[in-house]
Amino acid sequence: MKSCLWWVISMLFVLAIVTVGCSEPGAAPQPAPVSGILPAEHPTDFPENLRWLTEDEKARLMEMALATPAALEWRRKESQYTASISWIALTPSSSGEGYSGYRIFEYEIVETGIPRGEVDVTPPGSAEKIVSVGVPEEAEIYPCVHIHFGEPSVFTVMVAVDLEAGKAVYVDYYPQRRGPVPPTKTPASVPPGDTN
Repeated sequence: MKSCLWWVISMLFVLAIVTVGCSEPGAAPQPAPVSGILPAEHPTDFPENLRWLTEDEKARLMEMALATPAALEWRRKESQYTASISWIALTPSSSGEGYSGYRIFEYEIVETGIPRGEVDVTPPGSAEKIVSVGVPEEAEIYPCVHIHFGEPSVFTVMVAVDLEAGKAVYVDYYPQRRGPVPPTKTPASVPPGDTN
């Protein structure tokens, strides 16, 4: 909480310096950068399931996440894994099936709530409208397990779980890239074996 307060004070200080240092008499007003908008300006939401989870609930989350096909496949390949819990805001698809996007939040977001909707933060006299965007109003909030396979991690499986329904509602997975990615082919202008 102290780090959040320190961040807010720091941002206000930087904003004050930028405003004083950049203003000239008669200059047209400049819109504030979106990065300068504080999360506190958003309405926040504390859905019923956004709370500290019990140890039993965490164990159930892990059990359901490890039972997904992607996690089962990687458990056969890699015996070492670590896991962490976060929160996920899933945006329902406009077509009515599945989800069109998501946003991940740290587990500790239960203290401050999830920012919802759009807040107009246009400075007075600005010619350009500026908005600060939270998750959509219709987003569904669930606990989410991230399982990192390998040491160091080579593959991650992410599983959003509906604890009430007792099932995974969203699964995603991706390889962890470390270091440079090797080229897939030699450029046509360089003959194979030529190092010059």
